[in-house]
Amino acid sequence: MKLRELLECIEYVRTSEGGIPDVEVTGITVDSRKVEARSLFVALRGEVADGRDFIRDAARRGAVCAVTEEMVNDAGCAQVVVRDSRSALARLSDAFFGAPSSALRMVGVTGTNGKTTVAYLIESIFKAAGLRSGLVGTVNYRYGSVSVPAPLTTPQAPELQALLREMVDTGTTHCVMEVSSHALVQKRVECCRFDVKIFTNLSPEHLDYHGTTEEYFQAKSLLFNPGAYGEGISVINTDDERGGALAKRVKDFFGYSLKGKAEIHPVDCDISAEGIEAVLNTPAGAVKVSSPLVGEFNMYNIMAAVGGACALGLAPDAIERGIRALHCVPGRLQRICPQSAIRAYVDYAHTPDALERALKVLSGLKGRGRLITVFGCGGNRDRAKRPLMGSIATKISDVTIITSDNPRDEDPLEIIAHIERGICGVRRLDGRVGTEDKGYLVIPDRGEAIATAVETARAGDTVLVAGKGHEDYQIVRGTRRYFDDRKVLEELIGKGVTGRDRFAYRG
Repeated sequence: MKLRELLECIEYVRTSEGGIPDVEVTGITVDSRKVEARSLFVALRGEVADGRDFIRDAARRGAVCAVTEEMVNDAGCAQVVVRDSRSALARLSDAFFGAPSSALRMVGVTGTNGKTTVAYLIESIFKAAGLRSGLVGTVNYRYGSVSVPAPLTTPQAPELQALLREMVDTGTTHCVMEVSSHALVQKRVECCRFDVKIFTNLSPEHLDYHGTTEEYFQAKSLLFNPGAYGEGISVINTDDERGGALAKRVKDFFGYSLKGKAEIHPVDCDISAEGIEAVLNTPAGAVKVSSPLVGEFNMYNIMAAVGGACALGLAPDAIERGIRALHCVPGRLQRICPQSAIRAYVDYAHTPDALERALKVLSGLKGRGRLITVFGCGGNRDRAKRPLMGSIATKISDVTIITSDNPRDEDPLEIIAHIERGICGVRRLDGRVGTEDKGYLVIPDRGEAIATAVETARAGDTVLVAGKGHEDYQIVRGTRRYFDDRKVLEELIGKGVTGRDRFAYRG
């Protein structure tokens, strides 16, 4: 595409001397290291770095033009000044790749918890309906036979629009996307046109970035603003306080509820250790639910997915088959070694609300056995949630093992100390844990902590390893190293861990 033609999609304040060159643009990027010959470079102001500092480097690598909020002297390439470089990036990306979201039936899912499960359920329903589907989310991006790990829940605009274009070009017709609060504030999904917009729930999260819960909610709400992101139907959890407030602001929506008579609600519901059996009242008629997913929160996730499918006009039988076909979601209360005498689960719960939900489900399923929980909190992230998670874990669990998550640049022991501040009236245990002991231990090494939990567990006990879910790495002092809770649990349970064996998992 010609540069002059591409720039017609944005409003710019001025251009550098010499104006806009009459050249073909081969790509768009915000990373000067990824610039290729005749690229368009967009300079973003970030939390750590300012893209303007890299305009000269981009020019040396072959950029023909830089889009920036402030001109740089001796840039080495043409410059176009805009008022908002993030909005410009989204518009340029959408135009460069030919507005691919307009050629797809798009479902956007936002909220604090449940986004991944809802997205997987909707994708499963699409497949059951015989539709060619794509998914963009926390675990991976995939369509057809393509599946790549997701570095971000919602990619930057150039990568996102390129991905959607690939979907369209390979015959994909429907796409479900997890939409993060960061992506909304940073305008990564600007120009995406959603046919359905789903709100799952809201609890405090990412406050290191958003500042307050209210600002976090306003970020999530951007997806539902009138005229924003397409005129699609909204699907909203009206049992959630913020969801109820949001429902008053939108015109066209389906509510879903376990407590009230929303458009989608159960007329019969049984949630057990084996899964969920229910009959839902929906705008499309009765939908029978039979799912191996467990817990009340998964009933909410199922209702959200059903609402999304109904908003797209999909038939009840396809909805039923799609829900039944999804046996698990990676790292979302995922059962490890189901044939083992102990019940072991891995869950992504890394917020107080998500951890409490997972623990309450497992506590209700454990019978006479004990609930043993392993968890930590990430470094360089919201510190306020750490004592809350310490309080929740130790109150609901019989034994809690506090360990490292992704400590990043923080001292793991300091993170653990913050977690311990929320623990009250629960004994700190030292050394090995007996069958009658209740309390908590501190084991900073995550591999050793998981091994201790498995060694401690007896037949009938339940072990939850929380916080990282599908992730297969740990970030320690800037180094990313392989670590997968699921693999560690599988190996430990599979070989019958001993005290000697457990130290093999030290990172």
